[in-house]
Amino acid sequence: MFIYHFNRLIRNRILWGFFAIIIAIAFVAVDSCFQSPQDAQSAGTINGKRIPYDQFEQTVRAIRGFGRDRDNETPVSVVDRRAWEQIAARQTAEKNGMGAVDDEIRSVWREVPGFQGPNGFDINRYRMMLAEQGLTPAMHESLVAHQLALMKSAALVDSASWVSPMELNDELAAMTDRFTVQTVTISNRFAQTEMRLSEEDLRKFYEENKDSFALPDRVAVRYIAIPVSNYLAHVSVPEDDLLEYYDSHADTYTRTTTNNTTEPIPFAEVRDKILAELQLEEARYCASTAVTFTIYGKLADAGDNAMEVAAKQAKVTLKTSPLFAADETLYWAENSKEFADAAFELEPDRSDSRFGIVKGDQFIYVIERKDFSAAHTPAYEDVLNDLRPRAQAKARSDAFQDYVKELRTELSTLMEQGKSFADAAKAKTLNVSTSLTCSVNEVQNQSFPNSFSIAYGAMSLQKGELSEAIPTSTTQSLLVYVQERQPGDALAAEMMRAQVRAGIARRRSSNLFSDWLTWNLAQQDFNPARPLSDGDGDDDEDDGAFTDPDAPAEKE
Repeated sequence: MFIYHFNRLIRNRILWGFFAIIIAIAFVAVDSCFQSPQDAQSAGTINGKRIPYDQFEQTVRAIRGFGRDRDNETPVSVVDRRAWEQIAARQTAEKNGMGAVDDEIRSVWREVPGFQGPNGFDINRYRMMLAEQGLTPAMHESLVAHQLALMKSAALVDSASWVSPMELNDELAAMTDRFTVQTVTISNRFAQTEMRLSEEDLRKFYEENKDSFALPDRVAVRYIAIPVSNYLAHVSVPEDDLLEYYDSHADTYTRTTTNNTTEPIPFAEVRDKILAELQLEEARYCASTAVTFTIYGKLADAGDNAMEVAAKQAKVTLKTSPLFAADETLYWAENSKEFADAAFELEPDRSDSRFGIVKGDQFIYVIERKDFSAAHTPAYEDVLNDLRPRAQAKARSDAFQDYVKELRTELSTLMEQGKSFADAAKAKTLNVSTSLTCSVNEVQNQSFPNSFSIAYGAMSLQKGELSEAIPTSTTQSLLVYVQERQPGDALAAEMMRAQVRAGIARRRSSNLFSDWLTWNLAQQDFNPARPLSDGDGDDDEDDGAFTDPDAPAEKE
């Protein structure tokens, strides 16, 4: 019980506030005389202005994304080029008075739904969610300013684009004209075929897709999960704490009456529920304290057998995890992120950080590093089990595409020789559908198989034309032949005019702004520390190190 009461003492906010002030002063003093080499490193220059390494890497992180959605497949050279394009665009925007101001930045992040609490913007929730992504408020606000500058530039570039009347009319016609079509369905005869792939074929697939096999830093741990319920008998909750909790959560304990009004639930009816919640909460603190004392106190000298002894004392099983990455979801553990964070902070050679203790809702975990695998791209031989089915799937897909393309060419040749589409299809032993009539803007009101695929496949065709292959699933594709095309409802076209014009502008804007980003970077005096490719992503990647562009060249 001494440990338990000590735990309550160290949770005192005034005591921790005093320690926080001292620690903050110590960090300021240390930071004033220390700067990491990476902070002082330059990623390159634009118009003579040095771009700090951390600013460049922050832009790279934003491009790749965060957490489980992070893109690890795009080559380094491609992402680097995009980062430089964005940094140059931001500089151009700021030079022309279009940079983000503090009020704009603050307005944006305060409106994010994920940062909202019961009473609007919640600063604690804001900081917590950023921390989960490995971001600080300063980093996030810098990213927001960066995105605002790009959005302003994009809006200015988009305003220069023009949708011609002819282009708009063609689009409206494609949406409203009535198409009479026939279709043939082509089954994927290769879907279950075992493709003959040579060693050379497999190695070629590996080289072409090497980036997709890359693995991040991964760690495996030994761990025990101690039930929090083991400590329920060691805690008690005073009645005053129950009443205080009930009063501070009054909004939670309400119910709807028959008159559709709300009334508070009497304390007596929810007392047992509150008691169970507070007992479990206190048990977690008690368990965490007791486990910490046991691991770093009693078992400090147990050597390599410490985890075995701890498991035996707690009467639980010692388990070993598979290798996992820092952003991987660990379905076999509570509080996955905290578990992973603790695992990657373990240092087996240091007595004070050899073990990690992670609090869960129902369990307290004690973890110890078992293995560590640094980020790398596995060798060809090490990924064969994963590579073979992927290479097989691609070979099947390529074979089917080639087959459909060849079949379409043969049908077109037969029609050029005077056969109708139906006769040409029968000559190739294909089943032709009955004639279907539809328009793109009304297809949602018509019910026939693959209606959307057929409508959108036909919309760019004229009478007598045959579509390219239209995939409808992994096992089927369609070819659509336009028998007749008639003008649609003029009133419907006019009603859709503004919407279609906006759609054309949106489609164009992405390519237009991308082209402008490339053009804008080319106008700058641009000197990256890490050489870039011409944008095809086929260059050999270097070791990722930056060199200072202002440093003197080495003598041969």
